[in-house]
Amino acid sequence: MVRTLARWDPFTEIANMRSAFDRMFEQTFPRLAALAQNGDDLGSLTVGIDVYETPSEFVVKAAIPGVDPKDVDISVEEDVLTIKGESRHEEEVKEDAYLRRELRYGSFHRSLRLPPTVDADHATASFENGMLKVQLPKKPEAKARSIKITPQGVIEGAGASTNS
Repeated sequence: MVRTLARWDPFTEIANMRSAFDRMFEQTFPRLAALAQNGDDLGSLTVGIDVYETPSEFVVKAAIPGVDPKDVDISVEEDVLTIKGESRHEEEVKEDAYLRRELRYGSFHRSLRLPPTVDADHATASFENGMLKVQLPKKPEAKARSIKITPQGVIEGAGASTNS
């Protein structure tokens, strides 16, 4: 019977313990684990966003129902779009001898890295029915251009001719 010696590495054991604790935490508290991984504050509200690109611009839509547009701050700094604000909602229901009152409030914050082709100086925003729409046009040099070949063999836009 042959036996081999294995070198013991205490740092590997510590890393394995850390991974086991992380998995246990993620399985026990999935929402808190997701918030911690995203770097969000546990007291912040979540803002759902859609981002899409057209030939001339990038569009970011954020769902922030029940929020007054004057309570929303939108900024672009060093190619990072930040949408933040505060939601305040009060509801009171009185029926017979029953009174129910709900106060919901909290701040929200969402940041998104933009490509360097965005012209942030000409960005616009609109707000309708709880949906924020931020339109970020592309810089002129970033827009796709097509080059057509003329029947005589001259390439437009290049100034070169294939005829001698």
